[in-house]
Amino acid sequence: MSLIQWNPFREIDRDMFKFMENLPYGFSGRSISPRVDVYETDDKIVVKAEIPGVSKEDLNIYVNENSIRLSGQTKRESDFKDENAYHSERYYGSFSRTIPLPVEVKSEAANASYKDGILSITLPKAEPAKNRGRKIDIQ
Repeated sequence: MSLIQWNPFREIDRDMFKFMENLPYGFSGRSISPRVDVYETDDKIVVKAEIPGVSKEDLNIYVNENSIRLSGQTKRESDFKDENAYHSERYYGSFSRTIPLPVEVKSEAANASYKDGILSITLPKAEPAKNRGRKIDIQ
């Protein structure tokens, strides 16, 4: 059995990451990103993202075989003025998040729906690729 040297900063980093991830939207550097659930069934990957207060016209979804990128913008109402605000906690501005997928998907067959602030994306799984490697004879 080997001993692992105690490093207090490792625990602080882990705790700080958990704290940041549990904030509304979570943090990823300077911008915010929506919280997501990603799960798979026998034939598809499902991504569900919390994006309250954003119209579907302000959402963008880009998908390829290995990842999905969600981006958009939260806008203030036109009658909201900073000088008249008593309290303001909501985030306004752009957001973006890239989510790696656990398996390859058929990006051309993906579909999405948006209801009650939840964006649901369904991605059919791609057929497993044949082994692309080959045996090389030794000379």
